Amino acid sequence: MSEIVSKSDLLKRQAELLGLTMDAVFTDEQAKEVLQGKITDAYLVKMKFEIDNKTGIILILTSSIRKHIMEIYCVIGSSPIFRRIRTFADYVQISTDLADIGKSEGMDTALSEMVGRIVHRVFTKEKLDEFLPVWEKKDPSRLSDLLEPAIVAGAKAGRVKLQAEVDKISSAKFRYENPMKGIVLPIPKPVDEMPAPDLGSVPKTPVGELSAIDRQIQQLRQGYSKEVTMKTVISPISGVEFDNLVVGQEILFRVPTETQEGMANASLLGIIDEAGNISKEPLVGKFRGIASTKNEYHIFAEGPNQYLFHSIEEHPVKIAVPKPVIAQGANEKISQANKKKPPEPVKSGNLYSLIGVFVALLLIAFLIFVLTAF
Repeated sequence: MSEIVSKSDLLKRQAELLGLTMDAVFTDEQAKEVLQGKITDAYLVKMKFEIDNKTGIILILTSSIRKHIMEIYCVIGSSPIFRRIRTFADYVQISTDLADIGKSEGMDTALSEMVGRIVHRVFTKEKLDEFLPVWEKKDPSRLSDLLEPAIVAGAKAGRVKLQAEVDKISSAKFRYENPMKGIVLPIPKPVDEMPAPDLGSVPKTPVGELSAIDRQIQQLRQGYSKEVTMKTVISPISGVEFDNLVVGQEILFRVPTETQEGMANASLLGIIDEAGNISKEPLVGKFRGIASTKNEYHIFAEGPNQYLFHSIEEHPVKIAVPKPVIAQGANEKISQANKKKPPEPVKSGNLYSLIGVFVALLLIAFLIFVLTAF
């Protein structure tokens, strides 16, 4: 019995790892290669910095294949545990130390979230494209030049000093057994907030005035009781491009269950069974529209119970749609009809011919019997 349970647990673990890996890759084959250790699918940028009289740690998990930021953790405070954290240490050790800080209440939550949002905004699609080739070589240079002035300006800090390292890792392994799970949550990506200071970039929208994308989002949100943050299911081969999506068309989503909010949404949508297992089947939403700006594409779709699904992509992708079942259903019906079809009756002409032949054979047998008897 214990062997059966262990096999069941192993299969469950493999399924969960596969589901997490699909957030970082495009295909099932790539996911399998990642889990087999043939390729890595993520960079983990580990940064330690001093901000005024406090210490901070930032972890940036980035997909090296889909080329987008998956999670950002930011922990800032005055706990003595910060002194033992080194950027060259294994990410499991760093995560364990950060979890200890979270448990000891040595974390400045407000400042941590503020700096985490600044980092999210700094790494636009263009900026990420610029840094990914450098991270491929495990080179953390230029990160301090980029982030130090941005954090000083955004957090109104007097001084920021940063050091960093870059590791190539499996994103799923980092997320599956992370010691921080349930204690220190990743910083959510800002959606409706103004961009962080970019040291001389695009002019800001005046306070009280909605930007063009905010107006689009507001219009798409109208008429829905609740908005649910989702992840778009990507299908590079059979998916549908943004420009070809039609209002009302069914498209596929997954619930991001790495955060407490995600788990609550999963429960709300009924994809958690009584044993606490989360369904791996994607959810279907009816496409409503896309609100877009230069680096962000907000995809909206109508889910069950008048919930509004909302996912964000950083560049145009092909969105997965439900597989057609019409042809398959028709083939099954034809097959069943053929099985049930009774055998064709023998035609009357053929029946009479068979009877005649039978009678002739009887007469011949009778004549042979008479001749041999006499």
